[in-house]
Parts: sequence; structure tokens; C-alpha cells
Amino acid sequence: MRNNEPGISNNAANIDRQYATSPIRKPLAHSKNTLRLTIYILTLAFIVSFFSCDRIKRKGYDSVDKTKEVASDTKQKISKKAGELVDKVILKPAIDTPNTERDKKRFRDYVLTEPSNDVTNIHSYGDFFGSDYKVLIAFTCNQSTIDRIIATKKMQLTTTKDDDGLFFLDEFPWWDKDKIELLEPYKVGKENEYWKYLWYDPKTKQAFYEEFSL
Repeated sequence: MRNNEPGISNNAANIDRQYATSPIRKPLAHSKNTLRLTIYILTLAFIVSFFSCDRIKRKGYDSVDKTKEVASDTKQKISKKAGELVDKVILKPAIDTPNTERDKKRFRDYVLTEPSNDVTNIHSYGDFFGSDYKVLIAFTCNQSTIDRIIATKKMQLTTTKDDDGLFFLDEFPWWDKDKIELLEPYKVGKENEYWKYLWYDPKTKQAFYEEFSL
């Protein structure tokens, strides 16, 4: 008896149709869909995690770079401050030597940023310890340079005879206190904050500049 008889084929077809509509097949299809959805969610989570880690890594590098920049700036500020404070420990003969690089820089920083060629014989001294500071600068120049300084800093000639600026205990041969007492200074400043004084002898072309904070 052969298996491909019409009755048997019809029975097999009926069984397939019954399985297709059977409730057993529905859970299987649901399981497949759930598996696909799970794989999709896991893949998406992996991609998001990867990019998040990459952003955190970049932020970590940025933080390290910023830390390096801050450290570098702090180092530069400390070096600059140390250079200013060195006047307190520098040997006196070096302070009495005119036209050093320190003197020229201090002149540009406190008196004129672009001095003309007539400015010579520059001496300077600075005290930057503590919250206040004081600067003494002596030099020789023409009247035209004095006029530039007065105009740039908006100084006014003092009318008080005993206004001699701040008294310094420091003694330097180039800071002629006796001559300064005979000269009327130009000055500018603000009470309880800072003052700037300028004395000039047109006969000798000697100038004395003093700046201090309060």
C-alpha cells in the first residue's frame, strides 16, 4: 500500500492547517518577536554605552589639559612674582648699577611703555612684599619726556609745599632725597589706594618717579 494515496495527503493537509491556526503556534511566534526585540535593545544599549564612554574619555582628556594649563599659568605667575621680590635679596651693587634689563623693564611697566632715546641712566628699586608695594625709579631725560609722562598719567602739579610723597627708609645714592625736597612734584592717585609722584630738575635733567599703594 503506497503512502501517496489521496486520503492520506488530505489528512496531512488538514493537520498543517490545524497547526497554523493552533494556539500552540502563537506562543512560538511571540517568543521569536521577543527575542528579536531583546537583541535590538541590547544592541542599542551597547552603542549608547560606547559613545557615552567615548565622551567621558574625551572629557577626561579635556580636564587633564585644563589642569595642565592652570598649573602652567600658576607657575608663570609665581616666577614673575619671584622676579619682582628679588630686589629684597639682591646685592646692593647690582641695584646701584644703572640701565640693567630689570631697570628698563620696570621703567616700561611703571613710567612709559615706549621710552624715547633721551631716557638714560635708569635706576630702580621695588618692594613687593605684603599686600602693598612701592617703586622708586630715577633717570635722566628731556623736558619732552616729562611732558609725555604727565599727560599719559594725567598728573597735576602739587600746590602743597610739604607734599614729598611717601617717606622711604631705603637709602640709595641715585635717589637724592635732599634734591627731591626742593622740587615740586606732579602727582596722581586715589586716597587710601595708590599714589604716583614725579619730580624733575630741568637744570640737571634728573627725574625721580615714585609709586606706592596704601
